[in-house]
Amino acid sequence: MLIGSTRAILSRIIDHAIHRPSPSPTYRRLCYDWYNMSNTGPASRPTDPDALVLGAWGQGLMVGSLVVMAALTIANMRKGVLLHKLILAELILATLHGTWIFTTFPVYGWFLATTAILLFASWSLHNVIAWMKIRPFLSRRLSVFYIGTVCLVQPFWIVDTYSIFAFYNNVGATEIYLKIRPWEALFRDPWWLCTFCLLLYIINKIYNISFLELIRISPRVGVMLFSMFASLVFILLDILSVTGVMDLGLAAGIEPFWKLSFIFKYLSDIVILDDFKTALDRIRAYRLSQANATRSLRAPNEYSGSGGNRRDTLSEAFDDIESGIELSPMQYPSSAATASSHIEVDNLSQRHLHVQAGSSENPHGISST
Repeated sequence: MLIGSTRAILSRIIDHAIHRPSPSPTYRRLCYDWYNMSNTGPASRPTDPDALVLGAWGQGLMVGSLVVMAALTIANMRKGVLLHKLILAELILATLHGTWIFTTFPVYGWFLATTAILLFASWSLHNVIAWMKIRPFLSRRLSVFYIGTVCLVQPFWIVDTYSIFAFYNNVGATEIYLKIRPWEALFRDPWWLCTFCLLLYIINKIYNISFLELIRISPRVGVMLFSMFASLVFILLDILSVTGVMDLGLAAGIEPFWKLSFIFKYLSDIVILDDFKTALDRIRAYRLSQANATRSLRAPNEYSGSGGNRRDTLSEAFDDIESGIELSPMQYPSSAATASSHIEVDNLSQRHLHVQAGSSENPHGISST
């Protein structure tokens, strides 16, 4: 039933894209001015200097960010962890799409359309990674629905790939791309938005940690939350830009917002490579260890050798949040055990004194008989 419904929706979108009235004159002018399309040959890269500079800046920023994030991922990934390998794969797949600015006719259109396939694969893989990170908090039915809808939208990206190839090579139905482009966010980002909202709810309700305390304990989580929020802001700006609702006076046809959203979205993946539950459990373990250490400072008499133990506890707590090794709960000695240990220490001290006294009376160990 889901497959039939998806097929009907895609058929309606394609039919709407082909037969609906032409897009707004503003958006048409932006696209055609940017690429200077003609009826006799494929498009080439932008010819306007402002457009060329802004396009090159956006691609350079995207490629540079992806390379740095890939290096950080390799440096921090653990052997045998599938999630870490998938994060590295999504970064590598998207990198080539930031290099088409160097090509010209006739390579330009073919190269751009080919790298777009890898970009779409990276976007879909990102949704799979988001599902893997949030899955420990989802019920089985909700988890299947999440990943199932990610799979069902893949035919849209096949249609989008064709529209990009037709538009940038000026073959076939070139008008489809102008009408499908505003729909991309709908088939790319709802899972990301749901994951962000669900994560905020989990932090506030399940772990009962305020955001300020969370950022103070783990700045990495603060960077991750900021990256997710910034990504959603740039997604909204991209939607307003491609639909012609907002005119920021940018060079004709240049839309850098999706690149900025893309960078922040992937940054949130590499800041914390593990799933959200593992990361939040480490923070909770650190919080409990810190609370126990504070309690030992307030009651030093309950510990034997309390000074050294307090330092060890704080050291283990800080190591725990970075290494991911959960600490075992601290056990305090009972008063009876403490008293018993004191008696044993007194007995050992008395025996030691007797031995010392005997040694002082007969230092060479010679018998008197």
